[in-house]
Amino acid sequence: MAKRVSYSIPLRTLWKMYKKWCKEKKSDDMRSFYRDARLFADSHPNPIVRQSEYLTLNFWRRDFEKKILHVWFEQKELRDFLRDELPIKDLDGIKQYLKEEGEGQTTAAPELGVDLEWVRYDIALHVPYETDGYVFSFAIMHDGTFSLLYSSDTGVGQLHESQLEEIKSRTDENAINLIKDFTLAVNLLAYMKCFPECVREGVPTDNNSSTYRYKDRSVQLGLSEKITETVKGAMRPHFRKGYFKRLSSPFYTKKRGEIIWVSETTVNAKSKTVEMSDDENKVRDFKSE
Repeated sequence: MAKRVSYSIPLRTLWKMYKKWCKEKKSDDMRSFYRDARLFADSHPNPIVRQSEYLTLNFWRRDFEKKILHVWFEQKELRDFLRDELPIKDLDGIKQYLKEEGEGQTTAAPELGVDLEWVRYDIALHVPYETDGYVFSFAIMHDGTFSLLYSSDTGVGQLHESQLEEIKSRTDENAINLIKDFTLAVNLLAYMKCFPECVREGVPTDNNSSTYRYKDRSVQLGLSEKITETVKGAMRPHFRKGYFKRLSSPFYTKKRGEIIWVSETTVNAKSKTVEMSDDENKVRDFKSE
C-alpha cells in the first residue's frame, strides 16, 4: 500500500465547520449552512474582518458547487519554482488567455444603468508536505484590467494590477508574500497552458485528504523536462531560468495565441531557446515581439 502523503487543504477551516454543522444539525443543506455562516460574519464589529470572511465564504460556496478547479502538485519544488524563481514577463498574455478560458459573469450596476460583464477563473492548490492551502480567483474586470482575489491560511484579500508597482517597492513581509502569491497564480496558469502533457485528471491515490466530498474537478500537475536540468549529484530538481510568453504577433500565423516557455539558456551568447509543449514546436533564435 502506498504511503500516505500530506497535502495542503484549501478552505480547510470552512470545510471542517461545514462537516461539524452537518453533524449538529443532522443536515447537509449547503444554503442553510451558508446563511448561518454569513450571519455569523455579519456580527463581527471589524469591517475588514467581515469582508475577509465574506470573501472566504463565497470561495467555499463556489467550491461546494464544483466551480473551482483543484490542482494537486506532484512535487513541492514546482510550487516553489513558479512562486519564487520566475518573473512575470507577459501579464497581458495571461489576461487574454483568461478572457478566452474563464467563466463569464454579470454584475448589476444600477448607478450606471448597465450590467457589467467580467470574467473569472478559480483554482485551488494542494501542495505535498505543506499546511497552507491556496485559493485564487482571477478576474478580468469590465474595463479590461486584471484583479486577483485570494484566500489562504496566511491571508485573504484582493490585488489589482494597478497596485503591483507600489507593493513591489515595499519590503514588509506581507507585501513580499502577496507578490509571491500573485506570481505563483499567474505562472501556474501559464505553466498549465504551456505544458498540457503535465496535467493529468484525478487526485493522487496517496493523498491524505478526507475533507472533500468530491474528486471530479481535480487534476495532478507534474514536472516538464523542458524546465529542468540534470545536475550530477543533485537530490532535487534543478530548474532552468526563463519565463512564459504568449505569442500575440500576427507573425505567428499557426501558433498565435499559444503560451510558450522561453529559456534563458543562451546559444553562442546571443539567442534564447523557446520550448512549447510539443517537440515539433521548437523555435531557435527567439526574438521578443
